[in-house]
Amino acid sequence: MASILVIADDLTGAAEIGGIALRYGLSVEIVHSLEAPITTDVRILNTNTRSLKIAEALAHLKAVFSVNPTLEWDWIYLKFDSALRGHIAAEISFYRVLFQKDNVVFCPVNPALGRVIQHGLYCIGGKPIAETDFARDPEFPIVKSSVLETLKADSWKLTEDVEEPSPTTSPYIVAAVKDEEGLNKWASTVTPFGIYAGAAAFFEALLRQRTKKRLVKEDAEPLLQTPVLYVCGSNHENSIKRIAAVDADKVVYWSDIGKEEEVAEDIRRKMDRYGEVILAVASTVSYNAQVVREHIAQVLAIFYQKYVLCELIIEGGATARAILEVLGIDTLLPVWEYRQGVIRNHVPETTLVVTLKPGSYPWTEKLWVF
Repeated sequence: MASILVIADDLTGAAEIGGIALRYGLSVEIVHSLEAPITTDVRILNTNTRSLKIAEALAHLKAVFSVNPTLEWDWIYLKFDSALRGHIAAEISFYRVLFQKDNVVFCPVNPALGRVIQHGLYCIGGKPIAETDFARDPEFPIVKSSVLETLKADSWKLTEDVEEPSPTTSPYIVAAVKDEEGLNKWASTVTPFGIYAGAAAFFEALLRQRTKKRLVKEDAEPLLQTPVLYVCGSNHENSIKRIAAVDADKVVYWSDIGKEEEVAEDIRRKMDRYGEVILAVASTVSYNAQVVREHIAQVLAIFYQKYVLCELIIEGGATARAILEVLGIDTLLPVWEYRQGVIRNHVPETTLVVTLKPGSYPWTEKLWVF
């Protein structure tokens, strides 16, 4: 059995890696601590640090790795956002010291989604990232397109060419990849980098080089079993437009602190009538993102006590983590990849299925039933 540890800074990123592992025939689990015995080929640790302040994030990581931080793994991968959100430089520095590695190569691109590095700028769909919707992210607005400036890592080395690490250069290397060919070039190098980090596309490129297992043949996409609750915690423009096009009677909005019981009851009534309901955040809400997540999670906790769900579909990683925490769900077992990043998971010892989707990733037609 392979022994791969992936450390992800949010839950949808962890699930995305889980989907890739499934694609290559590997057994996989998503956990929130490293205490349980390892029973799968790939263990994905969701630290959820992207939703924390930087000091809180580093304190949390120290606590998580306070026991057995140097467990033997065949290899370790650090999964970060392909839109450069999060405490990337600080966390990579932490892990380099923790795992006692000389150097790190960081490759955040995802060419399949049009996310690449060109002329030192991070571009999405041909536009510098600071000119996209990510400039308005509520927690990590990307206001500069220069990769090293965005990372706040001016001393790191950004390079297109794979080079032998040198004691005289920065131990932190950013792979300036502009296409699939460049991605594969960095993944196939024999250069002895100490640890690898980046987005899901780099992990898959590395996995192709390092595993003997083959891509598994896909069966028919699983059908949703009603009742189904969609929780849309993303404020991405595409998500807002999609919800606006749905029959308003099938959507329940949370808007005010203290309305959680009322909102949960509204979901229950509409679920009895339709079998498929969306819970979203009202456009008038001005609370910060953390407060919104906490109260959306409270709605789910109240609703889940009174109603038996078959399917819970959550858009937005930090929202998903807050909900799973209040529901007491600590482990997920990925079982199906609808498309890149959109992952179906079983909850151990329950009949509940939880599907996770990043806010900026597209839906599949069968998964979005409205």
